[in-house]
Amino acid sequence: MRILDAEMDLRDETRSVNQSYEALVNAQKEDEYEDRAHGLSKTQSELQTRLEDVIADIKNLPEGAQKFGKEIQLLSAALQPMTDAADTLGNANTGPAAIAAETEVIELLLQSKRANPNGGGGGGGASPGGGGSGDTDRAALALYGPGEDAQATITERVGEQATGISGPGVPREFKDGLEAFFRAVDEQSR
Repeated sequence: MRILDAEMDLRDETRSVNQSYEALVNAQKEDEYEDRAHGLSKTQSELQTRLEDVIADIKNLPEGAQKFGKEIQLLSAALQPMTDAADTLGNANTGPAAIAAETEVIELLLQSKRANPNGGGGGGGASPGGGGSGDTDRAALALYGPGEDAQATITERVGEQATGISGPGVPREFKDGLEAFFRAVDEQSR
């Protein structure tokens, strides 16, 4: 979901601007800080408009509201923290309140991405496009990553020891030779 990636980028940029606040104020460049914060607010508002369009598009799908009810609910819930973030940034505040609102948006978008990984869409098999439900006790951010697999499950694996395993033993002729060698060494040391 491109909105999710853009929201994560926006939060990173908000943190960056927030970290530069003191330096800009000390350099008497408050206007530059305010301009950057207002730019972030504009970006947040644009993302909100895009999300509203996505929600409308999903609802306009045949049986979209029925098939994607949970996703629509989560996406709709993300609109309020988006408004909060845009307002906070619009007041030239890139501090914890703005970052918290952006993080809440990200969490909700991630949850909507994971809401029904087997639902909707087509596909073959005994239950085409159906099935899929459940919850997780893990934070949505823990489930996100570049190589993530929406249907992956975590299982504990037991591996076999690869080193330190002795084979069938030392061949008898070598064993006899080694014993003779060590006897000779012992006799010389006495």
